Amino acid sequence: GKSCVLVKMNKIVDFVPKPGYVSEDDHAFKSAQCRSSSNAIAYPADVDNIKNITYISENGHDNNCSSLETKWFPYEDKKERQDVYQAPYVWVKFNQVKPNVLINVICRVFDANINFDKKSSRALTRFQIYIKDIPKSILSS
Repeated sequence: GKSCVLVKMNKIVDFVPKPGYVSEDDHAFKSAQCRSSSNAIAYPADVDNIKNITYISENGHDNNCSSLETKWFPYEDKKERQDVYQAPYVWVKFNQVKPNVLINVICRVFDANINFDKKSSRALTRFQIYIKDIPKSILSS
């Protein structure tokens, strides 16, 4: 099996995405190899000790980046108890993780209306994964 993580964007009341990125993100956006889209915002992951990632979203599968459809925005808060809102999300599948290494992963969102700030964790989420290598002798018994 492969490790798979669900990454979702928090509800930000009245946030309206603007596909693209701010000029300060030019280098980061291009190095993430994301494709621009007129109706989606980019959602790549910065990785360490990971050789192969598959991003799975409603837009399909991609090995460089994923995107969130703009149709999920803006979130306008729940007016009634029965109101339901589906936060946009992306599955991140780690296909080849180096075993026995604690890996820090940063997933961030690119958007022309979001000013990324690593120190305050604006427009990003961080998590760690650790895949323990199980000896073949244990697996075969």
